[in-house]
Amino acid sequence: MNQPRHLHRPLFWCLLLAALLAGPALAADRALLVGVGVDAKSLQLPLEGIDLDLDLMRRVAANLGFAPADIRVLQDAQATQSAVQAALVGWLREGVAAEDRVLIYFSTHGSQVPDLNGDEADGADEVLILYDLGLAATPDGRATLRGVLLDDDFEQALAALPSRHVLVVLDACHSGTATRSLDLASRQSGSRRVQVKSFAYPGMPTAASPRTLSRPGPAAPYVLLAAAADDEQSLASDRGSLFTQGLAHAIGGAVTAGERLSARQALDASARFVADQLGVADRASLFHPQLGGDLALAEQPLRLTAVTAGHGPTWALVAGLAGPLTPLRIAANQPRFREGEPLELSVEVPRDGYLNVIAIDARDTPIVLFPNRHHRDHAVRAGQVNLPGGRPFRLPATPPAGPTLLAAFLSDQPLDLFDNGDGPRDLQGTIQTVFAQLSAVGTRGFAVAAKDAGTLSAGVLEVTVCPPAGCP
Repeated sequence: MNQPRHLHRPLFWCLLLAALLAGPALAADRALLVGVGVDAKSLQLPLEGIDLDLDLMRRVAANLGFAPADIRVLQDAQATQSAVQAALVGWLREGVAAEDRVLIYFSTHGSQVPDLNGDEADGADEVLILYDLGLAATPDGRATLRGVLLDDDFEQALAALPSRHVLVVLDACHSGTATRSLDLASRQSGSRRVQVKSFAYPGMPTAASPRTLSRPGPAAPYVLLAAAADDEQSLASDRGSLFTQGLAHAIGGAVTAGERLSARQALDASARFVADQLGVADRASLFHPQLGGDLALAEQPLRLTAVTAGHGPTWALVAGLAGPLTPLRIAANQPRFREGEPLELSVEVPRDGYLNVIAIDARDTPIVLFPNRHHRDHAVRAGQVNLPGGRPFRLPATPPAGPTLLAAFLSDQPLDLFDNGDGPRDLQGTIQTVFAQLSAVGTRGFAVAAKDAGTLSAGVLEVTVCPPAGCP
């Protein structure tokens, strides 16, 4: 005999509630960041700044609103062909729905191999070099590579993604060259020596018209940002790859300015950054970042994280670096400052060393206050150090209004955040602004020094910048 219908209602509502709760929980954004600067077979493929590229792209992902749990990084030995393929066809699909976002980034060398399935008119496929790279031969004896990501496999993986909001960033080039590195004419980019991000090998096929890996057509449901045109060479340096630096600056700048930014605008800003970094002296090495894929999607604003009241990704990074270190006492002349009021700092220095001071404002812009262009010497003696303390610079409180993090680092080694910072440089590599922005090179230096116990101390202090009308 059937049970009364009302007895089924609690079960129905429980099942409905479970379905409603399970639906959103399964959805998730995904960011896969892959960097290969060395290879297992020592085929002479060093890219000095791969760790910096990945650090920059972690910040890009954070600025795009990706949570740390949604970001997977595969670097060097982790970035084997099987691991990358598994992430592309497995992890990037798990729980991802159409409205979720997927970010895929590669920084490595590009190359070409013989086309084995006949889908390329010129007989060559494009590949990205992975960690387990090795020389190999096709069944008919032609030279080829193993331990690479083939363009056909990449395109199939992209086509199978459930997301309709996929951003692919490729910092590599595929037009083969025997050139491993070259010297720039100037240090305007902050580096003199750079590496070309393509790999040539004996017997490599030469495509009649080289193509960037996975250059999608206009109907593709994703946007591709590629470092260089098909016949150009993208460049890497000890400060990171130029295109990756440009993209990080574009997206980070939009976040700190509170501006909207599309993928196309980010690419255009990256191209301007590359041109500025190479300057007139190295115009022969200029390359032009390229846009591909769904051009309508490329015009839509990116979903940027709104940082307006401090405690953004860079704030968290610097505070996280300082937290475990030997405490350093830092104090300000007052807790609140109207715009334009002078900031004065005192730092209790327990030993002789080198002092760096950073300010991170309410929009997460990290500025190196000391050393700076007007006072490059940051060696200090044990005791109380006052800034400016009669030195030839001022520290006025500047907008935006809101909380500001002040962080002081004392190192035994001459780490120099100004010299390693970001900012426009002259042909000799000297930063032209009074204060530089904190760079990935600088944070790497402190992260390395922090591993050596006793060589690094830090202190942090939060103050408030108020509008000209005054603090509430």
